[in-house]
Amino acid sequence: EHVDLYKVDLKGFDDRNYRKLGGVLDNVLETIASLVERGLWVEVVTLVVPGFNDSDAELRQIAQFLAGVSVDLPWHVTAFHQDYKMTDPRNTQPDDLARAYDAGREAGLHYVYAGNRPGRVESRENTFCPGCGVTLVERTGFHVHANRITADGQCPDCSRPIPGVWHVNR
Repeated sequence: EHVDLYKVDLKGFDDRNYRKLGGVLDNVLETIASLVERGLWVEVVTLVVPGFNDSDAELRQIAQFLAGVSVDLPWHVTAFHQDYKMTDPRNTQPDDLARAYDAGREAGLHYVYAGNRPGRVESRENTFCPGCGVTLVERTGFHVHANRITADGQCPDCSRPIPGVWHVNR
């Protein structure tokens, strides 16, 4: 009753790699499905790390799993930057994020966002109406240039409901 939103980091879709990070893939997948089933607003973030979880096959598997839970589940694919103890893989490039974004859209996900490369991923930072295709939220990084979603969470052009948390009742 005290939680409205939930963000889940999905590190990849290879259980061996997941265990190297100290987790179990199935536990994370079950958590995502369970949270959505309970009616919580869930957004999933995957840090795309070259050579670790960025193969076309793995990106497709992640996208297909998420679309199987809900095509309205937002998937944020973000860029890895060399830092602290992880300096071996190269930095994630805009083309890597484009591949992940495309995998999500091809799987049927309505809301896929490329992040950590502001202004370098074309329109992949924006929110589009899955009904009529109009741009609803235009952004660069954390800066929102325009938000056309109505106060009651609809597309202003076709009136399609846009899933999300648009107000909190407390």
